[in-house]
Amino acid sequence: MYFSSDEKANVIIGEAAMNLFNAGQEVNVELLINELQVMAGSEVNEQRLEQLQHARKWLMGFKTIGSRSTGPANWLSSTLGKETAMPVSADDIFFKQ
Repeated sequence: MYFSSDEKANVIIGEAAMNLFNAGQEVNVELLINELQVMAGSEVNEQRLEQLQHARKWLMGFKTIGSRSTGPANWLSSTLGKETAMPVSADDIFFKQ
């Protein structure tokens, strides 16, 4: 199975988030960055070290509100497997039948 670098970063960030969650810690950007650093400290695979660095660098753009200066993350704008929203008023209520 092929994963793009963004998808690999998502998996690594998810892994860091689960590590924090399983340890009973809060999951936020600062702690995710720290956890990725800890993960990198015990990693021996050079490719995975690069992926950890890429994920940390991407998360650094979210350390403070409004500090993001990098381009949009492609994985955030992907619509694969999602239904498009219907162009209706928010006042309309629809029930699926």
